[in-house]
Amino acid sequence: MKIGAYLQNIDQKLVTCRLGDTARQAAVTLREHGIGAMPVLSADGTLVGMLSERDLVAYFAREGSALEDLKVEDMLTKSVVFMSPEADLADAMQTMNKHGFRHIPIVADGKVVGVVSIRDVLALAIETDGDIALHPVLAVAAR
Repeated sequence: MKIGAYLQNIDQKLVTCRLGDTARQAAVTLREHGIGAMPVLSADGTLVGMLSERDLVAYFAREGSALEDLKVEDMLTKSVVFMSPEADLADAMQTMNKHGFRHIPIVADGKVVGVVSIRDVLALAIETDGDIALHPVLAVAAR
């Protein structure tokens, strides 16, 4: 299954933040939407990084600053692997596993159009009682 088709099937609402947002704003956004990471966009809407719960916790533990004093630009992950909506969902799973992250932004024509998470892949695996080799979308990645 192509990532773009999958994102349309789940009717995903893209949640993002901006470089100048406070860490507290970002944490609230993650919590309100029940997500673990979100793309960070520049003023013109270009992807400049990802911000995850891990980023927030690591920075706060290391720096100990008040969340109101920290900005997203201080703690985001700038080196981001992204994929096209034309890529296969199985490739997204393999990419996340290879690089050790749980979220991958999907970019089309220079704009973020969605995010695929390991939770999305897990939801598909559950359809086959956890045997991903039986799932037509994920079977390729299981080999």
